[in-house]
Amino acid sequence: MGFFEAINSVFAGYFKFSGRATRPEFWWFFLFEVLVGGAAFAIDTSLVVSTLNAAAWNETALLALSPLDFMLTYYMLITFIPRMAVTIRRLHDVGLSGFFYLMYFVPIVGGLVVFVLTLLPSEADTNIHGPGPFQRGGGMPSPKPRAGGGGLAAQRKHDPMQGYAVLDKIKEQPTPEVLAARKAEVRALYERRVLGKGPIVAE
Repeated sequence: MGFFEAINSVFAGYFKFSGRATRPEFWWFFLFEVLVGGAAFAIDTSLVVSTLNAAAWNETALLALSPLDFMLTYYMLITFIPRMAVTIRRLHDVGLSGFFYLMYFVPIVGGLVVFVLTLLPSEADTNIHGPGPFQRGGGMPSPKPRAGGGGLAAQRKHDPMQGYAVLDKIKEQPTPEVLAARKAEVRALYERRVLGKGPIVAE
């Protein structure tokens, strides 16, 4: 996921607090915030300086300015909700509850804790918040096979919640086509192994 794709994804999910957000989506949007916030701060600084110049650097002149005169006010209002939403989805992506976002409001260390959590890698497999980046096909490159084999499945972190997904399939009834195919397979195996019909093929 690139810079503009991440920005579009975050603003498209403006009020989306469910699901997951990969590191590229979160940190590209973070870069966007730095750039836009920096530009807004520069404009506001220019406004303050010009106001002081007009009043011969009498600081009381700044009292005539309202919060709505500053670009940072609009920037914070526009980005507050999508910033919170993408941060919660980023926490979901590492397998944590979105309630960890409340750590932001803990003085001094809270923001640092959330910052560290957003640096953690995505859970490769599906978790309770949605499919992982491998299943979605985006955000992260496929891992290279390790020496000695094991395959992709062996390299992915085991998710204990995957066992619950099997429960949804227990009540599923096989289709007539599947039943017919199973019967044909059993009959063919019986004829080869018991009746000796046809060539014996190693299973």
